Amino acid sequence: MNKLVNMIGLVVFFLIIAIGCSQSSDDNKEQKLNIYLIALEGTEAQGKTVGCNDLLVPIEKELKITRSGLESALTALMNEKSTEKLKNFVRGPGLILAQVTVANMVADVYFKGDFDISGACDIPRIQEQVYSTVKQFPELTRINIFVNNVTFERYLSVAQMSFE
Repeated sequence: MNKLVNMIGLVVFFLIIAIGCSQSSDDNKEQKLNIYLIALEGTEAQGKTVGCNDLLVPIEKELKITRSGLESALTALMNEKSTEKLKNFVRGPGLILAQVTVANMVADVYFKGDFDISGACDIPRIQEQVYSTVKQFPELTRINIFVNNVTFERYLSVAQMSFE
């Protein structure tokens, strides 16, 4: 009888370990998500017109999801290099994605550092790139974005004032 109880206990123990391992491997699944880049005015590309007659172009990426799709998409956006045809304006000195939290269908996104804004046209470019990247998650009913603990809108409006 003791051998049977020990054997059942051992089987249960290995099942728990196997289930735990399979769940952790699912945490690193891959998903197709979009990031958005800018084709400058006059470029032969397809996309939504934004800002200074530029085009917002979706780029589909196969991303490894480690925490959330939102965090993975924003990280991919920040890491994407500009090319001759498509530009990435989501960059800047010391700019990092500090934190992304998702709870009750609400996401809070915190950037630290500053966006590299060299002209008034960069503001709508940055705004559209970030907003379009975060809006692709229909399960989120609200997304709050902060830069250095200031709302994204306020941060960009202060930047806009320097070009008026």
